[in-house]
Amino acid sequence: MEKTIKHRVIIYLIILSLFLVLLGKFWFAPASHYAFLYLYGILITLIGLITFYIAFTKYKDPYIEAQSIPKSERKRYFVSCMVAVRNEEKIIEQCIQSFLNQTYNNKEIIFVNDASTDSTKEVLDKYARKGLIKVINLKENLGKKKALAEAILIARGEIFAFSDSDSVLALDAIEKMVDAFSIDPDIGAISGHCRALNAEKNLLTKIQDSWYEGQYSIRKAFESVYGSVTCVSGPLAVFRREAIYNFIPAWTNDKFLGKEFKFATDRTLTGFVLGSKSIEKRLKKKYADSPFLKVNYPAKNWKILYCKSAKAWTVVPDTFRRLILQQVRWKKSFIRNIFFTGRFYWRKPVVAVTGYYLHIAFVLLGPFIAFRHLIYLPLSGNIFSGLLYLTGIIFIGFAFGLAYKLENKNCNRWVYRPLMSLMSSLVFCWLIFYSALTIKRSIWVRT
Repeated sequence: MEKTIKHRVIIYLIILSLFLVLLGKFWFAPASHYAFLYLYGILITLIGLITFYIAFTKYKDPYIEAQSIPKSERKRYFVSCMVAVRNEEKIIEQCIQSFLNQTYNNKEIIFVNDASTDSTKEVLDKYARKGLIKVINLKENLGKKKALAEAILIARGEIFAFSDSDSVLALDAIEKMVDAFSIDPDIGAISGHCRALNAEKNLLTKIQDSWYEGQYSIRKAFESVYGSVTCVSGPLAVFRREAIYNFIPAWTNDKFLGKEFKFATDRTLTGFVLGSKSIEKRLKKKYADSPFLKVNYPAKNWKILYCKSAKAWTVVPDTFRRLILQQVRWKKSFIRNIFFTGRFYWRKPVVAVTGYYLHIAFVLLGPFIAFRHLIYLPLSGNIFSGLLYLTGIIFIGFAFGLAYKLENKNCNRWVYRPLMSLMSSLVFCWLIFYSALTIKRSIWVRT
């Protein structure tokens, strides 16, 4: 009971702090010709405050909710676990073992070797010969989406559980996901919770681990309250078969600006579930001859949730160069999905919709706001502008850091979270321009 009270006190302290920052921005608002810029500052703080409040007070873990249903009444779905892999000889065995050791047994495991040139094939074949996994060896490098499509064609599961080849799952992850699906037949997809597998390697990996926690336990939790999670992320992405099966040909042949778009793998697949009712007729007609359309699954207004209890860990970039390459790839995915998910997300609950479209505006305007506070105003004589701006960034980072501490009481990596906020504002936000200019250059670079 004491721990629960302490937990709540810290939660409301974070929310109160953000509320005071918001009041401060209203109080110190300057002359009217800066109104737009201060509106930006007020909105971004307000959205942050609302996101924290809803994530902390309204989110319900679907696995925890499922525990109120008698075990005999929870459906035990057959699960197809699928992973596409290319040149992962150092980590792939750990990934395989995390699937083999799952507490949930009603499953099949399919790995697709996407024309690896290292010893990945030998490792996979070793397990296949023992009958522990199924392996599809591709002769040509097709990319993640098309490789997974090969697995989906032979998959027998009612539930599809995807993971990345550089990720490992908690031993009970699949079991918890299956329980989560049992609470509502309208759940089309669920994202698990992810942290950095190599968090202790160096400062960069510690920073990223502290960031991952908030992206899941706060941002995804906020969207989950409205059944509208925008990205079922790769390390543990679980879908109901009928929610995505008919959209696989559209997913694998996704084009942007007239060219195949190899990024946005997770976001785009999630988008097909989010927009199922809106895009069904056009895409089913376009790909009517595809083997994925032999069975016609009716579109629904699917719910997409986040399950905090289902854990996964993934290898994050351990050098600054690799981190930049990852950020460029993610920003290209972000831009592409403005024109995909952005076309129909407005149909979702109004709070989620407001947060989604304002987030797009914040990302696009972020570099201009940073330029004004860090360069333009100081050069114009306002030497305190940059200091106040960076102080605000660090403060928000500490709010996320405290949230990290709440979820990981015996871990001190929360202190690194403000550094991620600084890196985002000083470095990563500017990559949106490069990403836009090179968006047709869809060369996959393994981080």
